[in-house]
Formats: sequence, structure tokens, C-alpha cells
Amino acid sequence: MTESASEPQLAARLLQQALDAGRRGDWLGAAAGLREAWRADPQQHVAAQGLLECAARLVIAGRQAPRQEPDGERAAGRISVIVCSIEPARLARLRRDLERELAGEDWELVHIADARSLNEGYARGLARARGELIVLCHDDIGLFTRRFATTLRRHLAGQDLIGVAGCDRLDGPKWFWSGPPHTYSWVGQPQGQGWLLGLLGSRGPLIAGAQGLDGVFLAARRGALEQLGFDAETFDGFHFYDLDLSWRAHRTGLRCAVALDLLLWHASGGNFAASWEGYARRFLAKFPELAPRREAPAYRPGTLLLADERLAEPIHDWIGHWLAAPG
Repeated sequence: MTESASEPQLAARLLQQALDAGRRGDWLGAAAGLREAWRADPQQHVAAQGLLECAARLVIAGRQAPRQEPDGERAAGRISVIVCSIEPARLARLRRDLERELAGEDWELVHIADARSLNEGYARGLARARGELIVLCHDDIGLFTRRFATTLRRHLAGQDLIGVAGCDRLDGPKWFWSGPPHTYSWVGQPQGQGWLLGLLGSRGPLIAGAQGLDGVFLAARRGALEQLGFDAETFDGFHFYDLDLSWRAHRTGLRCAVALDLLLWHASGGNFAASWEGYARRFLAKFPELAPRREAPAYRPGTLLLADERLAEPIHDWIGHWLAAPG
């Protein structure tokens, strides 16, 4: 992209053209303009909002995004899902989603009910797990996608460590510290009786070269986790296990990525209580090169309130179709 193409004036002009197309009911034209406006000015989160709305209009009208199942290798082996949980109801709800999506697969759920920290719990879970493909996830998530197993195996065929939210430039003690255009997430949230879809980042659905990943969901080849290990001594609580793992993976030269189309929702917006501050100091003492040079920008994804969760994946199919386009 040329320097002139990144000017906010260009983004404003493209946004206006997209609005005009939307008024005519030209949702494809509007989406193309919104995408280019967002890429011209990554701070234009309103463009993300508009893309979600264009996708929803098309889906409600019965139009599906062009899709072709990607060719290529699928990672083989058992899938082991490791969850640290003291909440039986949350675990049971997650198990139902996993049973639906992994039916017919070789898989297991490894439940750690007494983790002293997430690093300690995941290390113990890895020792118990028998799979070659390892998932580490929170217990308060669910899956929008109905292509989970295929998507997981496809991404792990080409990557060593993946997450569903993260950045391709880590420069502080939060994965979204660098701000746009380096941060990516399609993670949704329950909202009242519906769902709040999220959209952060104008590329997708696979962002290679990730440096920081959020720990709500991580998946890896077993050998990568055995190589990296878990630093349960430094991070002996429930913060920074994820950034520690993903930053070390990046520095080691492992292949890391944000796999946005492992589409899920998370019932929590994150916890940055006083205990987080203490672990942030530990993290920056371990990795002084990540000491921030400025304040973290506001976390501002595009959002769309949805009553029917079955529409989430078709909407994101359109998003993936648009954002996979070069530019």
C-alpha cells in the first residue's frame, strides 16, 4: 500500500462511497469500500462494524459467501483438549460443544480440577494427554463453527502454535497493546439473550507470524509444547501463561498464527485486577525488550448483536471472503 493510500482522507472518502452503496442495497459494493477504508486507516473501527452489518444483510437475504474447502494437508493424530475447571456447569456445556464438533474424531477431554495455576495445570494435563494435537482452553467458551475439527487439523498442519486472538507485533504486556493494524480477533460474547459478534483486524482468516496470543484458546502440536514447557515458577497464577508461551514460541522460531476461523465465543471479557499488575511486572522483568513505550490503545472491535447463533458462521464466512482479498 502506498503512503498516500494510508491517509485518513482517503479512508473517509471510501467510507462515504461505501455508505452510498449501502443505501442502494449494494452490500457487496459497500463491503469492498469498507474493507479498503479500514485498510487505509486501521483506526476506522466503524468500517469493521459496517462489514459485519453488510455480511448480516447478505446472510439474512439467503446469500452464502463463496467457499471452497481449502486443499492441503490435515494434521493427523488424536486431539487432546485440556481444560482447568472448578465449574461443573461450564465444563458440561463446553463438553456438549466438543462432543458435537468432534463426533467421529479420535479425541479426549483432559480435565484438571485442582490446578494451582494454569501453567501448572496445563503441564499436568499435557503429561496425562495422549494426543498429538493439544488444545488448551478456558471452560467458559463455546463454538460457533460447525467445521471445528477440519479447521483445527488444517491449521495445525502448517503451524506449531495457534490461537483465536492475538497480534503480529507484541510490544507490551497485553496481546492488543500494539493496536491496529497488528491485532486480530473474531471472538464473540454472549449478550443478554443473544450474541455479540466481534471483528478486529482487516486481514484474515489466518494471520501467520503471530508474536502474542490470548490464552482463551490455544492449540499446538505436542512436540512444540514439550519443547517450550510451561513456566509455572514465574507465572504461578492465572495470568501471562499465554503471552509467555507465545512470545517464547515466536522467539524460538516456531510457526505461530492467529486462526480466526476457529470461530468461538467467550463468556468473559478478561480480568485485569490487581493480581494482573503483579504478573505484568514479572513478565516485563523476564522479557525487558517488551517494556512498552506508550500506553495501550483502546480495544475497539467492530461488533454486531445477533439473536440466532446459527448465523454467526455464515456471517464470518463473508468476512473471511472479504478480508482474504489482497490489499
